[in-house]
Amino acid sequence: MKGGVGKCNVRLVTTLQANKSGDMTVKIETDTAQVATYFTGLQDPNNDGNDLSQLVEVRLDIKKFAQLLHSQQPHAEKMVFNFCNNSMLHICIVAEYFTLQCILPSIQL
Repeated sequence: MKGGVGKCNVRLVTTLQANKSGDMTVKIETDTAQVATYFTGLQDPNNDGNDLSQLVEVRLDIKKFAQLLHSQQPHAEKMVFNFCNNSMLHICIVAEYFTLQCILPSIQL
C-alpha cells in the first residue's frame, strides 16, 4: 500500500468490514481493480452473542489510513478497531510504552 498511495491520481478507497464472529476484510479499491485481505479469528470484546453475521463497514481515505499505519514504527501489542455507526473508525493502538487513539471519518462516495 505504501508505494503506490502517494503517486496515484485515480480514486483510491479503503473499505474495512467486520462482523461479530471475528472476521474482518480490508479492501483497497480503484476505478479499475480491487484487492482484499481477510482476517479471521479476531476477538470482539463487546460480543453479546446476538446476530454474529451482522456486518459493519467503513470507507476511508486511503492516504489518511496509510499515514496512520506507517507512523507506527514500534510493534503494536494490540490494535482495537471500533466501527462507529458506519460513519467513522476509532482505532486504538497499544504498544509497550504508549497508547495511540485516532478517529478517521468515513467518506461518502
